[in-house]
Amino acid sequence: MLGGASGAAGAGHSGKIRGAHLSKTSFAPASASMTKVEYRFSPASSRFGFKLLLKSGTTWQTLRNVTRTGHFTGSHSTTVKVLFGTKPVKLGRYRLELSADANRVSLPFQVVAAPPVTSARHDRPGNTVKLIFIHHSTGENWLSDDNGELGIALENNNYFVSDTNYGWGPDSIGDKTDIGDWWLWFRGSSSHTYLNALYTESGQHASYSRRATDPDPSRENEVIMFKSCFPNSYISGNPSDSPKTGNNPLRGQDAGSAAMTVANVKGIYNDILTYFAAHQDKLFVLIVSPPLAKNATDAVHAANARAIADWLTSKWLANYPYKNVAVFDFFNVLTSNGGSPGTNDLGKASGNHHRWWNGAVQHSHTVANNFSAYPTGDSHPSRAGNLKATGEFIDLLNFYYHRWAASSST
Repeated sequence: MLGGASGAAGAGHSGKIRGAHLSKTSFAPASASMTKVEYRFSPASSRFGFKLLLKSGTTWQTLRNVTRTGHFTGSHSTTVKVLFGTKPVKLGRYRLELSADANRVSLPFQVVAAPPVTSARHDRPGNTVKLIFIHHSTGENWLSDDNGELGIALENNNYFVSDTNYGWGPDSIGDKTDIGDWWLWFRGSSSHTYLNALYTESGQHASYSRRATDPDPSRENEVIMFKSCFPNSYISGNPSDSPKTGNNPLRGQDAGSAAMTVANVKGIYNDILTYFAAHQDKLFVLIVSPPLAKNATDAVHAANARAIADWLTSKWLANYPYKNVAVFDFFNVLTSNGGSPGTNDLGKASGNHHRWWNGAVQHSHTVANNFSAYPTGDSHPSRAGNLKATGEFIDLLNFYYHRWAASSST
């Protein structure tokens, strides 16, 4: 009980609070339940009170004012969260005043924004991780040793990589990687069949370097990467359209469908979160569809594709409570270059990036461009663009993996 045991009032009025202190005088809201207030009564007091005040401009606003009578003695400890009671712990400057019969002690503190996470792990996993990538031609080029070198980078970072491609799996589900098809993979009536095959697949369906042998054939793939190709960046509607709820006409439809709208695309992505939430033993990594070349789209459809990419990286997972879903903004990464489609801006401070940068995840968009900066005669990214994507993706993937692994062990 805050203050100490109560009983018959003390005979005198000389009770004092001694040694009052806070374990921290500056902390984030989430730490209020761990920040201790400690004090003792010497001699015992017949009265105890506390007042919690918030600085508002040049004045102090009283949030709580509690007074009790009884017999208060000994040493005591509570937390700042207890002192706030039902009041929300908001950012600001505060003062806690503890009072006894004969004295009052004032303890100032601040509630500040949580600092950015700078010590999160982004090193290669210590044990070999089994990863499978659902893709078509753009993913094949990205994996290739003589193009994007993603296979080499994944192997060097302790991932055993398998993949699917055209013709793969039950019902040749590997043919279907458009955004509307993710409903079939993760929510459709044959989802269980497709995903059982996916989780146990250990073969290669494209050419890239990987470890010669499966480290543990009895173990399922742990990381599930999936990507739709550039035709899925031709999207109708308006950038701010809300996600479609209920029966979505895009389910099972290809990228050329009239149902490829901002609302329906958002709705499909929201729908598949239901499956992901129920399967936290897997890490699902969405690779955002790459941008179209300028001669393959128009400003309106390209702006909608940009809106989807931004929504996926900033809003899609905002209220998702688990750590088993992650996004790599392949679209944004491929919309700035180093001066030409054959030269990238990997490692540059400016430009459009999604990467681990200065100890944190960075999603930057300083170049106003919604078209591919790495066209090759069509919308397939050039080698330079794919190498940039590999360079920015690997540390992010490691970060996502360690974050998920840590959440799985708690």
